[in-house]
Order: sequence, then structure tokens, then C-alpha cells
Amino acid sequence: PQIDLNKELAKLNKEGIGIITILDNDYPKLLKEIYDAPAIMYIKGALKPEDEFAIAVVGTRKLSTYGQQVTSQISRELAQAGLTIVSGLALGVDTLAHLAALEQKKRTIAVLGSSIDRFNIFPPQNRSLAEKIAQDGAVLSEYPIGAPALAHHFPNRNRIVSGLPLGTLVVEAPEKSGAIITANHALAQNREVFAVPGSIFSNNSIGPNNLI
Repeated sequence: PQIDLNKELAKLNKEGIGIITILDNDYPKLLKEIYDAPAIMYIKGALKPEDEFAIAVVGTRKLSTYGQQVTSQISRELAQAGLTIVSGLALGVDTLAHLAALEQKKRTIAVLGSSIDRFNIFPPQNRSLAEKIAQDGAVLSEYPIGAPALAHHFPNRNRIVSGLPLGTLVVEAPEKSGAIITANHALAQNREVFAVPGSIFSNNSIGPNNLI
């Protein structure tokens, strides 16, 4: 079907969503280096030159008390050190990482597996968090306005989470999980991978312990 460009642009303007293409000067330099960099990204908020100095913090949605403490403390300290915190807006580790940066009044970037228009932000519980991030950071997606959160979007999204920053830190994650997919993307992209050790008896520690 033919897309009415003017209608689409009007929708984007109404939502306060901008577009960045791979040909633009403000397209993230590190992301441009990955072999399957998205040609177009939708953005709320703004990217800044200092975002080149960034780290992704990822992990499970169902984290332990230990995982909560580690995520909040490390993310806070990384943000204080001047690193932009990149994550995926999911519940659990992602949410705590974004919040830690916001609490320090530092930059954070959320990369979504859905459109970034307010009706499709996923998870819906984090819509207000996305708004806060967009105020002084950025919310990004390669998916156009109206795109729902489909299962296959998330592994695709993870290559952007790992492609934007210098490295990825995995806090807690089962052996087969989105966070480990992100770490594998980071390794394939020749980026640094960091992992927080955990109990040998915890399923959530299998992912990072294996990476170590």
C-alpha cells in the first residue's frame, strides 16, 4: 500500500517523534559501524555527542535482591562517571538502570522493541518512564509509528542496545535470555562485554557466570 508521507509526518509531529537516518550527521557513530545498522530510527528526545561514551546495562526481568542492589549501584556509579546508560526499557534490570541514571540527573537512552508512540510503548507500565527519559535523554526504535511489540522485534532490538555503546554489562540473566543475546551481539560487534558474577546455585547467574 502507498504511504501518505504528509500524513505520516503529521502523526510523528503530533507525537513529538523525530527521524534519524544513517546518512545524518547526528546518527550515532558507533552504531553506524555495525553490519546491520538500522537505516532509519525514530526518536523522542535527543542524542548528544557525549552519548558516544556509553554502556549498556542489561539483564533479567525477574531479578533477585542481589540483582536489584547491583544494578542500581553500578548504574548509578557509571552514570556519575559520565557514561550514558543504554538499556531496553524492560521491567527488571533495564528499568533500574534507567532510573539510576535519571536519579543522578545523567543521560540514559532506551531502545524499544515497539514503536515509541505513547500507545505502543512496551511495556505499558513504563510509559511514564519513557516520557521521563525523553526529557533529557532519548527513546529510540527502528519500528515505525503504530508498530506493536512483537516477539521477534526484541532480538533485533538487542543489536542496537549493544551497537550504540562501547560495551555491555550483563547483571543477572538465565542461560537463554535476551540479555545473553545482547552480549553475543556485542561480542560479534567487537565491543566490550562485562558480567556480574552471581551464586552458582542461581539460575539468573548462569548467563553472566558463563560469560566470565
